[in-house]
Order: sequence, then C-alpha cells, then structure tokens
Amino acid sequence: MTCVTPTTLDVTPSVLRSQLARWPTGVAIVTALGPDGPVGKTVNSFHATSLEPALVGWCIDHRSSQLEAWLAAEGYVVHVAAADQTDLVTRFATAAADRFAGLAWRPGVDGMPILPVDVPLRLECRVAHRFAVGDHTYLIGEVVAMTAAADVVPMTLQR
Repeated sequence: MTCVTPTTLDVTPSVLRSQLARWPTGVAIVTALGPDGPVGKTVNSFHATSLEPALVGWCIDHRSSQLEAWLAAEGYVVHVAAADQTDLVTRFATAAADRFAGLAWRPGVDGMPILPVDVPLRLECRVAHRFAVGDHTYLIGEVVAMTAAADVVPMTLQR
C-alpha cells in the first residue's frame, strides 16, 4: 500500500480553482430576460438551497459582461444540461454577442426563456434574494415550475 502525505498549498485564486476543479460538478444553463432581451450563461455553481420553501441558487461573477441584466431580471430558468449537450453548453459559455441566435426559445411561466432542448431537469424560478458574496452575486430563486426527463442523463465535469 502506498502512503500519501498531504501537501499544504497556498490559498490563491488559481490554486483554489485548480483544486476545486477536482470535485465533480453538474453543469447548467441559466436563462433570463434582461432589459435588452434574453440572456443566458453556462454555470457550474448551481445548487439546491432549500426544500421548504423550494429555493435554488447560483452565483454570477461581478466581472460578467451580463451582470447588470442578471441583477435586473425578476426570474430565471435553470436548464440542467444533458450529457450530450456539449455544443449548447459551449454556446452559453463563450463570450458571444447573442447566445440565442438561431434558437427558437419559448417563454416560460413568467416569460423567461426556455431553451428548445430536452434536459434532465428544468426549473423556472422567481428571484427571492440577491446578495453580494466576495467577487460574485448570489442569486436565490423560488422554484415555481419544474419539468424533468427521467431518461436524460445529466452532464458532469471533472478534471
């Protein structure tokens, strides 16, 4: 048996990022309506916050070019990405002027953009809380509608 001695690392943003990347995480695309139209973003910070009431949350970097639109949005839709949706995840992860170009999205319960794809889980949310935490803003939403596809495998990332 090999014995491994833990190494103490300096906690810098790059070291922390590289170490946290070792933890498997889900991938989601979050969409909303901003003042100038639909906005969307690929995130891996999405998570459950509370079961009663039904709350979920995610974080947006203060350096995001879409920050003001996200802070103005009254709601959002979380699309948990399917394992075979790499192209869609990449589309919403890149800095493009219009990530919705060529996508025939439809409005959800509160008019928020629903992507025209099958996903393992889709949550339509109304923003319940927003607060700054370090270099991000934490957006907590109350789940008002949910659809799930049991036969669609979710995407996970792990380095």
